[in-house]
Amino acid sequence: MIRLSFTSLLLSLVACDSGTDDSGSTATDTAEDSGADTSTDTSTDTGEDTGEDTGTMADITIQGTWVDNWGSDHVVSNTAWMSGSSAFAISVYDNDGAYAIAQNDAANEWSPGLWSRFDWGWAGGELLYCQTAYDKASEADALATPAADISSPGTGCGGFSWSVLRAPLSISADYDDAWGGHHVVDAFDWRQDFGGYRITRADDAAQWVVAQNASDNSWNPDLWSRFDWAWQDDELYYCQTAYDKASEADALATPAADASDIAGGCGGFSWTELREVLSINGNWNDNWGSNHVINAFAWTTGSSSYDITQAHDAEGWLVAQNSASNEWSPGLWSRFDWTWDSEGGLWYCQTAYAASTEADAVATPAADPSDPANTGCGGFSWSSLSVNP
Repeated sequence: MIRLSFTSLLLSLVACDSGTDDSGSTATDTAEDSGADTSTDTSTDTGEDTGEDTGTMADITIQGTWVDNWGSDHVVSNTAWMSGSSAFAISVYDNDGAYAIAQNDAANEWSPGLWSRFDWGWAGGELLYCQTAYDKASEADALATPAADISSPGTGCGGFSWSVLRAPLSISADYDDAWGGHHVVDAFDWRQDFGGYRITRADDAAQWVVAQNASDNSWNPDLWSRFDWAWQDDELYYCQTAYDKASEADALATPAADASDIAGGCGGFSWTELREVLSINGNWNDNWGSNHVINAFAWTTGSSSYDITQAHDAEGWLVAQNSASNEWSPGLWSRFDWTWDSEGGLWYCQTAYAASTEADAVATPAADPSDPANTGCGGFSWSSLSVNP
């Protein structure tokens, strides 16, 4: 058992104070674990203590960054356990006993200043944890709390399921694809418009996952899929290399798609490009009566469309090539700027609409967002966008 000094605890509390907890205690979540074996290669490297006496303090074996099966982020170190926006300053951890004792941060929404016990363990190839205590009056009370029962991962956490911890995937995000589809990817699921896929195996370094198709999928329910992904010229592509395999083993045995041939290496077809969704994705109406449909690949308004080649969402602008069929400036280049006013209203300006090249569109000075209702868009007001009901 390793006990941390008062100084390290104080530093941990200061560093980890991050406001209110928007998720509450995982140990009190009533959703039940399915009990399925969802082993994943990405969560097996925990740096276990060898037990050798090296004269230095052994690190907590589960240190690192994790996501759980309820959608919360965790960062674990020798001195702190961060869960969502809640912080817990670790005073004691025991790698052999697989537990840690921590004081809840004073700014936590739930049980501030009280004491917690965290247990962890392995079952079915997965790393699990339970917040066995979360509101004890003292460190001693938390230490005296009986360990959660890892032999019963479905109910052994105070009558509830233990939570699964996995290393996050490097491609976890919301995406649009080049065919108009939408994807949400995390360490546990790959979800698309027509169904979901529950990830059971992952190799982030080799860039693949294996997943079971959801029972309510439109295509091949309950069968098995393999997804590969690759990067080319800073663009992300994926291939659903298998989609109708009878078992996890069959999906695992499927050869990887050919990342050297983005145009034809996905079973004879092209890989599909993925782009992270824009903050202005959606269906909008402007104050002039025109409709706009925006995603990461195109901005369409009325009968005109603009194929996006680069977007800078944080800065609020993108560049796109005008469609060859547009009535105005076909084949030339546009720049769109957008901004949000103090009341949450969205405004846009087509700052360039007839630039000769992509570089010329990029070089166009940004519109002035200081007074979008009246000026700043080439001497005119910006256009407001409201959600199309």
